[in-house]
Amino acid sequence: MKYFLLFILLSVINGQDDLLDFFDDDSEAPVPVEAAFKGTRVVNAQSLEIPRPQIFQFMIQHRFGAIENGFYDLFGMDDASIRFDLQYGFTDRLSLGIGRSTLNKTYDLLVKAKLLRQMSGPKGFPVSVLWFSNLGINTQRKAESDPAVKDAFSNRLSYAHQFIIGRKFNNILTLEILPTLIHRNLVPTKDDKHDLLSIGVAGRWKLSNRFSINSDYFLPIGKRDGNFQNGWAIGMDIETGGHVFQIMLTNARGSYEGAYIEEATGKLAEGTVYLGFNISRVFSLASSDSSRW
Repeated sequence: MKYFLLFILLSVINGQDDLLDFFDDDSEAPVPVEAAFKGTRVVNAQSLEIPRPQIFQFMIQHRFGAIENGFYDLFGMDDASIRFDLQYGFTDRLSLGIGRSTLNKTYDLLVKAKLLRQMSGPKGFPVSVLWFSNLGINTQRKAESDPAVKDAFSNRLSYAHQFIIGRKFNNILTLEILPTLIHRNLVPTKDDKHDLLSIGVAGRWKLSNRFSINSDYFLPIGKRDGNFQNGWAIGMDIETGGHVFQIMLTNARGSYEGAYIEEATGKLAEGTVYLGFNISRVFSLASSDSSRW
């Protein structure tokens, strides 16, 4: 099913043009709305942005330990969970990437594509719609003393599929919703579900050309176990030249979809929340001299 969805996704990208043909008239043509967010992440959640064509984006996502011990471990800074993420923009609609997290030693492959783009003007399409898919591979060594499950490769796989539907209302406010499906091939017990549905909300409030306040929050659809907490994060974007630096507070230790949506356990009242940051840098493969390409 996942491969079928990916095939349909790529077919749609190549075969549609933002539904503008349905609104074609003699008026001035709408143009895409740009810069809904500064980066490809809101805080934890995926944003409406992808790397531009012929651009590599390298991101480091760093989450310190829980702040509960205060100055003893400098609010968690003696410990860290890190994820590296490399994405490439193939077109202005499609990017592919690979990441690796120290949490569960997880590798992930991702695709992010713009199905529809928000367009300006009275005839413009009112929202952007993106599709995001992620394949996670847990590469932790299994304990030899644990014969509970067969260590088949398929047991190490998990999947995330997500629509990202958002609108830049003006130069200050952008909002989005994120219907999400997480599938786990291996679950802890027979009573746990393989498929987990949730819906996220996220947004940005722009303070200046270089600063914004961002936040995201995920609500489960259906029952979860007693340790589950709704995943949330709040942070600030700081743009510095070719970098976007994001500082944050979150109740999730992991920074890939399965972790910050379904494995968040932190509670603010108990101090089991985490300081962290994302930092991204872009590298262009494009050349001003077209004869070189």
